Amino acid sequence: MEITEATADDGEEIRDIADRSMAASYAVSPDTIESILEECFNQDRISQLVDSEEATLLVAEDEGHVAGFLEAERDEDTATITWLHVAPEFRGMGAGTGLFETAVDRLHEDGAENVMARDLSDNAEGEGFFEKFGFEEARQDRIEIGGEEHVVELHAETEAEADAEGEDETDSPAQETATTEDGETVYIDRDEELAGESGPFFVAYTDEEREEQYSFYCGNCESLVEAVDSMERVECGTCGNLNKPQEWDGGYL
Repeated sequence: MEITEATADDGEEIRDIADRSMAASYAVSPDTIESILEECFNQDRISQLVDSEEATLLVAEDEGHVAGFLEAERDEDTATITWLHVAPEFRGMGAGTGLFETAVDRLHEDGAENVMARDLSDNAEGEGFFEKFGFEEARQDRIEIGGEEHVVELHAETEAEADAEGEDETDSPAQETATTEDGETVYIDRDEELAGESGPFFVAYTDEEREEQYSFYCGNCESLVEAVDSMERVECGTCGNLNKPQEWDGGYL
């Protein structure tokens, strides 16, 4: 997955991804989605964002196709990530993480002392995403889009995370982890994956050395699969993502 600056030619794909992403994840009506698309993702506005020195518009590309995009705006020493959408078929493949981490780094490099991330409260599947990167909810606000008022949650970079920006990292990067229902930490290996109907499953281990497998991690909704059912199918109990037995190597279990 390659993260690059968007161009005006990406406008049509950006609008399509926003449309399908909101339809899949936002608890809003089709009319509301259409209003957001018309106001925020029309071609003229996207072209303006591409040319603006006060805005950042990044895309994640996979084999020539736009998999997701991120928009941010800067106001003096504060930058706010306003939109982050990944096409449903590319979720769980690192597009959202790559876009977010790249954007935060670039915004700091461009002089932003504070980085915030905005999310509409109507986003039913985005809960917990920003917290994974050291952001925490700071406040709620209201914005008007298409003549309709929406509640937004603003997440702020924690002081420890902000201080870490720009430091020389000589140690190995931290491993991605998740927490089980019992409060135990497991380690996610995104290099080992199984195909799922809605997104890949990644192998989760009980140890950092990745010698003892715990279960699987659903790439569609980013939750742990606590068990495999009696038909030896890997099925996410949260979103219903399913991996059929003939599609995976039984050696994982």
